[in-house]
Amino acid sequence: MPASWIPRSIRGIAIAVAVGAGLVTALLGLATYGVVHHEIERQIDHRIEVETQALLEQNRAHGFEALVRTVNARDGVAFDIGYLSSIDGGDRSMGYILTDASGRRRAGSLEADIPPSGWSEFLQFRKPDGSQGIAQVMNSAVPGGGRLIVAADRAIVDQMDLTILKLFLLNFGLIMLVVGLVAFGFGRIIQRRLAAIRTSAEAIMADDLTRRMPVESGRGELDLLAIALNAMLDRISRLVENLRHISVGIAHDLRTPVNRLRQRLEEAHRCADPQTQKFLDAATAESDELLELLTGLLAISEVNRDAVRKRFAALDVADVVREMVATYQPSLEDRGIALTADCDGAPVMGEKRLLQRALANLLDNLDVHTPAGTQAHMSVKTDGDNVIIRLTDDGPGIPAADRQRVFEPMARLDHSRSMPGHGLGLSMVAAIVSAHQGIVEIAPSTNGLTVRIQLPRITSRANIDR
Repeated sequence: MPASWIPRSIRGIAIAVAVGAGLVTALLGLATYGVVHHEIERQIDHRIEVETQALLEQNRAHGFEALVRTVNARDGVAFDIGYLSSIDGGDRSMGYILTDASGRRRAGSLEADIPPSGWSEFLQFRKPDGSQGIAQVMNSAVPGGGRLIVAADRAIVDQMDLTILKLFLLNFGLIMLVVGLVAFGFGRIIQRRLAAIRTSAEAIMADDLTRRMPVESGRGELDLLAIALNAMLDRISRLVENLRHISVGIAHDLRTPVNRLRQRLEEAHRCADPQTQKFLDAATAESDELLELLTGLLAISEVNRDAVRKRFAALDVADVVREMVATYQPSLEDRGIALTADCDGAPVMGEKRLLQRALANLLDNLDVHTPAGTQAHMSVKTDGDNVIIRLTDDGPGIPAADRQRVFEPMARLDHSRSMPGHGLGLSMVAAIVSAHQGIVEIAPSTNGLTVRIQLPRITSRANIDR
């Protein structure tokens, strides 16, 4: 199972790449700082050590008094040692303290306390201008008595640390800017391509089998994926079209023999005895039901054709709903079902006859599947660029697991199998709504049933012309 912290969106991946680049840059910066800082301290220590050894050699060769003269001569003189000479402009006087065996200072002007024997990394001293400084020092014993303290100012370390920090921040900012722009640009390109593929996929799901995935250069991975998907869609489209032709052909071919069969039954009915007529009436009813089924299948096939959209025109769906409610109210009241309506003006592109048929199927279901005493309400409201038609009732409803399945052709729930019909009513509703580029669904409700139809609303003259 993939870890939950791994990013799965384009935005998340872009942010992860930027954060990763930032962490790597920060680690490299820290490593650079450590190496340079250590190297500068090593150079200062080497500088002090070389100076100390030279002075002690002077003492061994010429004696203590010669050492005193040498220290006084060197005190305040700059030395060009290593790359440090090019950093602080030569203003790098070594600091000295020379004491004799009794502890009395004999040479050196370094204003600082005597440090412990050996190396001291942080010794406070007073500079000639009165400010405080920190020095690295080495306290060595002078043969014959006395101490020699050689110090070097650590200001160069702080200057280099500050310079490295500035360079790091500058480079870090530039790297993060470049990485951020690259990651953002990459993310935008991928998002744009995926959005185009998603739009095409949504159109295909809305029964527009002519749509295909966009292909740009034809060389990238997304283009290769789009080409493969388009080939698959071409194959599916051909199979669907063949299946549609076969089903329509079968339905057409069956209607003729069924009609002839019905005519034969009627002829036999006229010359049969009363007992036989009862069986013939049942057979005629069965043939009528079969004809109704074939007619429904052909009607759904007709609605699914692209040619039906050419007949669409601008109309107010609220007027269609009011007419259908007024038509069904008397028969529903006879069964004890109360139907009310609340409609706002809502212009859409569509065909009135098809919308009437969709609403009629919904109201027929209300009549058949709800008991007496049911309260039902149909409304039409606008919601942004959409028109929402709702039919709600407080009847028995539909189980949540079956709310999507009821829109499939020939789908019938267990409790309705003993009732008349073929399970084509709601599938016809779905086909008509899909032809109008809309969505129909059984909306979640705590009581009864709510059927929700969403249609695109006409928002401009361009929509009407289209």
